[in-house]
Amino acid sequence: MVAKDYRRELRLSSSDDDLITEAAGLVGLSVSEFLLGRAVADAEAIVDAHHTVRLQQDSRDRFLLALDSPPKPVAKLVDQIRKSRPIVHAD
Repeated sequence: MVAKDYRRELRLSSSDDDLITEAAGLVGLSVSEFLLGRAVADAEAIVDAHHTVRLQQDSRDRFLLALDSPPKPVAKLVDQIRKSRPIVHAD
């Protein structure tokens, strides 16, 4: 079992507390277990949604093709870079 050595506190209304207490009781959990379980499940879903890219097959194919064939350098931009002065960093 993982050691639980952190504590969080929150303020809530009486009606929210009553609702949470009832919901926890209905599923046979303590309020702490209920809140922690819901918070962790929601947090995992949110993190997963932000770390995962889901594409339809055609979009996936176009994405992979773009990665495999990067654009060619723009000649005018390359010329401008060659003409520019080097950056001097102040130490």
